[in-house]
Amino acid sequence: MKGSLRVLVAAACCALGAGAHALTLEDAIAAAEKNDPTLASARANRDAAFENIAIARAKLLPQTSFQGMVQKIQEGVKQDAASGGSIGSSYLVNAYNNQFSLRQGLYHPRDWMGYDIGKLQSEYGNEKLASARSDLWMRTANAWIDVLTAVEARRIYEQTVSITAEAADQAERRFKAGDGTRDAVVEAQAQAALARSQLTEAQITERSRLQSFRLLTGIEATDLQDWHLPDYRSLHLSVENQAELRKAADELNPEILAARAAEEINRKRAEQARADRLPTVDLVASKSWAQNDTVFTINQRYTVLGAGLQVNIPLYDGGGLSATQRQAELSALASREDMRAQQLKLDSQVENDWAAAEASLERARSAQLLWQSALEQKKAAEMGLKSGVRTWGDIAQADILIARRASDFLGYAAGVLHAQARLLSTLPVTENLWEPWVAQISLLARPGVQPRP
Repeated sequence: MKGSLRVLVAAACCALGAGAHALTLEDAIAAAEKNDPTLASARANRDAAFENIAIARAKLLPQTSFQGMVQKIQEGVKQDAASGGSIGSSYLVNAYNNQFSLRQGLYHPRDWMGYDIGKLQSEYGNEKLASARSDLWMRTANAWIDVLTAVEARRIYEQTVSITAEAADQAERRFKAGDGTRDAVVEAQAQAALARSQLTEAQITERSRLQSFRLLTGIEATDLQDWHLPDYRSLHLSVENQAELRKAADELNPEILAARAAEEINRKRAEQARADRLPTVDLVASKSWAQNDTVFTINQRYTVLGAGLQVNIPLYDGGGLSATQRQAELSALASREDMRAQQLKLDSQVENDWAAAEASLERARSAQLLWQSALEQKKAAEMGLKSGVRTWGDIAQADILIARRASDFLGYAAGVLHAQARLLSTLPVTENLWEPWVAQISLLARPGVQPRP
């Protein structure tokens, strides 16, 4: 199965490269990745989370600082004379005080754990971005499929309108020629009106789908007017069964990996809170030089060098450390339960979507048989018309039945593809399951490739 899939993907690449420009699903996804604000937000959050590594690492590196002060001081001197009175004078003197300090943490368990937390936060941001990309690819694939479904439904109803209008004209001419009845004319006109209303509904749906696609991708989907919904019978996931997909999802699902990172972050924070009770040791060194002139001391400079160890031992903080530790431990417990809930949600999604894909596949097969049956009924009506035992109204009725059953088939066939896209959304787009499926769907939707009942 996987070998034939690689052949199909290679053929898709050749066809996409050789053919004229068209809006493939790959094009739609590329446009959506540039346009989607949710993905842009996830990318910015990922980049912001990555900065936590640098922030945490900075606390482990040497910390230096410089303080400087320069002043001009005016001092006055006043001396009483023996004969009475006083003699005074004013002086302008210089003063400065500079200090350079160095601090290097030697034993800071809290900051080392903070560095580990920073790396985990970066990992969490990466997984949330991967989840956002998978979700965007699914939404884009669904929007692209919806456009193809709406376009094909509109084409079907256009054909029905043409045939029912012709039937109504034929019934009117036969009645005027005395070879028909009024009730046959009214019936034919009612059938034509029904077909027009169905076409109007299909056109409204198509406009809505095109608008949704444009809002998601930022581009128009007019190139898809001649394309068809891919054949659900030829489009497969490159996994053998549900168990294989579930195993891959358990190992690679971005939301599960993000939940694991969040659990590990809160576990580290609990350890960090406990580390707040431990002493810290720093290497400190400083140099200061100053000059403070007075009227009695001019140009006297002072230099002081110092180096040593600084130990900080926390004793009592009013109970804040205990509360912080309990809070962190409870957050870690909540994260653990959140991951379990995410795992249950994932298992349920895979189970439900796999069942939905299989059910839609069966419904599509039965709907396709009904569509083929309606086509045969129309052929019988056309043969009856030639022999005079059927009327144009019978042909119109058969064509309305064809349109209704074709519409049902398109809905079920699209359901198969939607369910497959939801199953793929449980995996990152970098996994070698998404791209083969996207290549297949682009190839099978091209004009002339889709088989018809």
